[in-house]
Amino acid sequence: MKRASIVLLVVIVGIATAAMSQEKKIAEGSKKAGHAEDLAAVNQLSEDYAAAWAKGDPELLLACYADDAVVIMSHEEPIVGKEALRELYEHVLGAEKTEEEGGGSAAMAEAIGLDPEDYTFTTETGQGQTEVSGDLGYLWGTYATAATPKPGVGGEPIRDSGVTLLIVRRQEDGAWKVALMMATRGEHPAASSK
Repeated sequence: MKRASIVLLVVIVGIATAAMSQEKKIAEGSKKAGHAEDLAAVNQLSEDYAAAWAKGDPELLLACYADDAVVIMSHEEPIVGKEALRELYEHVLGAEKTEEEGGGSAAMAEAIGLDPEDYTFTTETGQGQTEVSGDLGYLWGTYATAATPKPGVGGEPIRDSGVTLLIVRRQEDGAWKVALMMATRGEHPAASSK
């Protein structure tokens, strides 16, 4: 090979390498920007999920789930599919009832055998970690709930706490939905009320 050909080859390889390196930097920048957007979307889903629980609204809560979602809780059988979840959440949250009408926390109290008129309910949550990779992600956090007897009502507060894990999946329309929810808890709430 002539010296000019070698120099030309080195220049072409250098240009190609620099172009690939630039493309890689652009792709990495896009990936990071896309990753940040995905993390923000998953964190927004988490906020929507928490708000739906706080409102005691089964329809808002169900809107956070994929159609084929699975819920697994300690001491319970897995619940598979949105329609099965609808039945559960409508029962537990007292669908279409305000708190004053017996929905929300009152319905949850009745679900574990408590008279909602006798207790004040509080819930605290803590954010763990959120991560996304491709079309899947997860977020986990902690929770602590208490049903405290109102003045004049005998008994001790009933407490429950644990960790929740949400596996989320990007849907065909680009929205992030809960595909799997798992919750661990110490003692079954009904057991602690006896």
